[in-house]
Order: sequence, then structure tokens, then C-alpha cells
Amino acid sequence: MKDAWKFAYWPIVWLLSVILPYLVFGGDSSALKGGWALLLRITGVFLALYATMLASLGGRTLRLYGHSRPGSFWPDRLVDRGVYSCSRHPQHTGLALIPPALALILASPPAILASGWGVVATLLFVLLVEEPECLSKFGDSYYAYMRRVGAMSIDPRCIFKGFKALRRV
Repeated sequence: MKDAWKFAYWPIVWLLSVILPYLVFGGDSSALKGGWALLLRITGVFLALYATMLASLGGRTLRLYGHSRPGSFWPDRLVDRGVYSCSRHPQHTGLALIPPALALILASPPAILASGWGVVATLLFVLLVEEPECLSKFGDSYYAYMRRVGAMSIDPRCIFKGFKALRRV
């Protein structure tokens, strides 16, 4: 129960970074129209799909390789294969991309501007909460992992590495 706030964190970030500005500044009345809006919406859909795939691959890889005891909720093994070979926090990277994706789909300039807050909030969450927890849990092996692999990556090659790691099992 002590970690329940982590689950509430994401809806709050998304609410404050996209939905609230969209509603405050007039919803559809502030949305862009025409060709630019269509381009933004298509980009937003692709970004949302990519973000979902990245977050999902991270979760599936952790579930597969991160548990020494079946049925445990939090990973107790350091995972550095698949999508984790090029990003220490692929799930958070995917979740950080959701606010900009939603803002692009809405084609709302206020939401697009405010969605940057969601990305910054995610970076702070990773640096201030996740990294210290991982360092305390995995010690020197996580420190060595930090030196080899960046915290976040949107490189599409990560997705392919993630699929390869899941197929090997």
C-alpha cells in the first residue's frame, strides 16, 4: 500500500498536463483546424501507439526476467536485456510520451504547450524516485548499468531489441 501513490501519479500528471489545459482554454474552440490539425492528430496517434508499445514491452520484459519468485509484484532482479539494454526506464519513457501524444491528438495549442510539464514531471520522477530505489535495491550492479545504459531512449531499435528478447523465451 505504501507504493499506491505511484499508480495515482500517472493520471494526475496526464490530467494536469493535457486534459486540464484543454478544458480551461475552451476545448475544441482552442483546437487547430484544417491540414495542420490533421497532421498533428496523425502524429499524435503514431506517438501514442509507439508510447504504448514501449511501455508495454518494458512491463512484459520485467515480468519475464525481473522476478526470482513467481507471483511477486515488484521486480527483484536487475533486467538489462531486450528493451532494457538501451533504456533503463522504457515504461516511464512510454508513459512520458502519452501527454504530448494526447495533446497532439486534441490539436490544442494550450494542451501541446502544457504537455511538456508531463515530460518534465516524468524525468523528475525517474531521477528522484526510481533511480534511488534501484540503486538501493541493486547496488553496484545498478551503478554499472547506469554507466552503460541511458535513463530514457526513444530509439526505435529499442523496440526491436525488446521483441527479440521476448521471442527467445
